[in-house]
Amino acid sequence: MTQRGRHRAPGRHARPKERNVALTSAIVASAAVLLTGGITAAANSTEQAPPYIDVSALVIDSTVSYNVKDHVLANKVVTEAEEVAYTSTATEDASIATGTDILKQAGEVGSAEVTYQVKLVDGKEVSRTEIGRSVISKPVAEILVRGTGDPNDIAVALATAEGKTGTKSGNKAYAKLWINQEFGWGEVQYSCLETLWFRESNWNHKATNSTTGAYGIPQSLPGRKMAKFGADWKTNPATQIQWGANYIDKRYGSPCEALDYFHAHNWY
Repeated sequence: MTQRGRHRAPGRHARPKERNVALTSAIVASAAVLLTGGITAAANSTEQAPPYIDVSALVIDSTVSYNVKDHVLANKVVTEAEEVAYTSTATEDASIATGTDILKQAGEVGSAEVTYQVKLVDGKEVSRTEIGRSVISKPVAEILVRGTGDPNDIAVALATAEGKTGTKSGNKAYAKLWINQEFGWGEVQYSCLETLWFRESNWNHKATNSTTGAYGIPQSLPGRKMAKFGADWKTNPATQIQWGANYIDKRYGSPCEALDYFHAHNWY
């Protein structure tokens, strides 16, 4: 064999094999970039994506790597009912004691039908994007009155207590403050009043006697007599309490005298 023959150049198929390896590596790398957060860059690129990758379906969790050839990507549209949260507003009022919030209007959640574009991998949801919303019922805002007044001022204290009426405990607290301020009736007289109106109405400002028609906390008969203390006598516990305490003062002199009469006659 000649010297020339011993140094023959490599065959013509050797170099193309190296190019194929490089091309395959480039495809794998391209897929990895697409599947680990490089989707946007790939979409804007002029280079063509590998034919087995559906770029439009690759809006998936960018923190997880997927081998597209081993998983099924899908899209679907879903519509779901959802709650709509209400807002809360507060208005400052110097006639209410500092540190007191009085609820003037209770908040109510609304509802809506929300439509989403959902991405799935192997049937499991990995992302969703809102694409439509239809309001079924609007939320009702919560409205508060926030006190800024001096709690030691009796007018402020009374206004604060009145704002908390509507419950049995709130009605009682207002009555205790009112009768002491208006008539000087202390703990003993309040105890008698508490028992008397517990027997009459259980301190329910909407209580109605189905037989006589007597109404409210003091069981006024008829209920419209309480209108002397306010046109809101049907709904305002404070108006009923003021009328009832005045009635007791004029007729019996004190709650304990009224309670004694009640025990003897089962009415007062």
